[in-house]
Amino acid sequence: MQPPWLIPLCGFLGISTAFAKAANNEVPIKNENHIFNVIQDSMRQWGSSLHHNGVSFFLASVPAGTQFYHGTSKATPVNGTEWLAFEPEHAMVFARPRRGPPPHIPSDDDDTEPQDGGHGELRKRKPHDTDQKHHGPPGGRPPMAFDENESGYLHTYAAAKDLRLLYVDGMSAAKTSKGTLDSQDAILFNGALDDSPSRGNGQENERARLACEMAENEWEGRIDGVLRMEAGFEIILCDFERDITPVRITQVKQNSEKQRGPSGNRKHGDGGGPHKADSDKHHSSPGPGKEDDGKRHGPGGPGGPGGGPDSSRWMRAITARYNGIGGNRVSLNFNHFVTAFSHNVDLFRDNSTLPRLASLSPASRAFLRAEVTSLILTQNAADVSEDWQAITDMIVTRYSKELSYFISGSIESIERLQSEVERVLSPFIDYGERDDVAESERCATQFLPSGALGSGGLAVQAVHGVAHKICSSLIEAGKEKDLEAAVQVVRDLVGYLDWATWKECSGCAANEICVVPIWPMGTIQDYESPQCKDASNPYDQGGESYWGGMCH
Repeated sequence: MQPPWLIPLCGFLGISTAFAKAANNEVPIKNENHIFNVIQDSMRQWGSSLHHNGVSFFLASVPAGTQFYHGTSKATPVNGTEWLAFEPEHAMVFARPRRGPPPHIPSDDDDTEPQDGGHGELRKRKPHDTDQKHHGPPGGRPPMAFDENESGYLHTYAAAKDLRLLYVDGMSAAKTSKGTLDSQDAILFNGALDDSPSRGNGQENERARLACEMAENEWEGRIDGVLRMEAGFEIILCDFERDITPVRITQVKQNSEKQRGPSGNRKHGDGGGPHKADSDKHHSSPGPGKEDDGKRHGPGGPGGPGGGPDSSRWMRAITARYNGIGGNRVSLNFNHFVTAFSHNVDLFRDNSTLPRLASLSPASRAFLRAEVTSLILTQNAADVSEDWQAITDMIVTRYSKELSYFISGSIESIERLQSEVERVLSPFIDYGERDDVAESERCATQFLPSGALGSGGLAVQAVHGVAHKICSSLIEAGKEKDLEAAVQVVRDLVGYLDWATWKECSGCAANEICVVPIWPMGTIQDYESPQCKDASNPYDQGGESYWGGMCH
């Protein structure tokens, strides 16, 4: 008898057969450029902020002893299911005093942290307990009633064992209607939240509960939590008491309400504003959201941090992780992962520049969900894999500036461009026997480990495919007789690659950070042309909010 998770896999033989052939190098895979960027951007704040709609799932391992942080209103250790931040400054944003609930929200459940309690939405809840009440906080700021504590607490924990996590790529903890939640709500949770009456943190509570139920039941206890990114990386950890050890609990400095700015009452998972679904007007992507007014609702978008110590401290910390979380704190299995980009499905409907999983058919969603389950049940998060991200880094750092130079307008003749292209390709040319095909393949395999192509994995095919596209396009450009035609070949290549590195700022002063929209902050201009801005108030400027209204 087939296990339930296998039924969708068996039901779509056409898709699975095509995927199997691709995995064995029999046919080219789809979207090599997008899969390359999935690998390149994973666990990086910068690339995952620009390519924020994730459609991929990785097994992740966090070594025992790794420190994590949790902000709350309480000084006692957390048990049950809760959130952890990788950076203390991220957690400190949620280290807030307890507030009284709004009049229409009951507060008779002492086991749940109130809506302003920082990371404490699920506090004391037993792991996977489905009988708890979920009093989702309303939109907007709660009343200013304080309890006996006028400041919050920063908890430091250490992993008691090697943690096994499911990493959902992109900005998957951003509560938007642009598609950042599709991989969870449409795929993992199969639309279970579509009719939920909860909003704000209420739906975040539901996501945590559903994820941990899946981890315990459908995934047979092989996953300890879910790894996501918002303004910083976080883990929804299903069992604090089992998986982490308290290191210390410290009281944070009390801030005045004025110092807190718009983020003073922000709770983990809550933007602090009323629920308002938006359509992705800027990118014309499909989705269930309603049209938003497009106006800014406070600095950087609704509920985003304004000025003050929290904003500056937080943003400096997370921008320090733009190019990687560092310290070998997270290892991803690049040999085996699931991505919708490898399937014959339309992720870019209506010429959207953002992929959407919510637009897939129920059959395609079920297939992807079954693939994730199969990945978890058949592979191990801690298995040693080839570091394909490091290989993408070598390719990006080798060609990024060269390609920018070729299309910069600085080259004034076709002869000069041909000379520059030949300079790049010369290590792969046999001048005694010119052969475009051989030269392209030598160039494309420069950074691949010996014998890797024979493995037939998704990562090696994507990396090889992108490298081959770069090399063959350069050969094509070098053969053009017209300068504009040659430059256009490279422009088309740059558009195809869509590397996040091309939007990086240069020359930021010591007191500045490179600003890109990071939910719920940022403008359309910040996305189109990131700039260096004063780190003490990076999002306090005019412009149309990139994110529009709030989501669940």
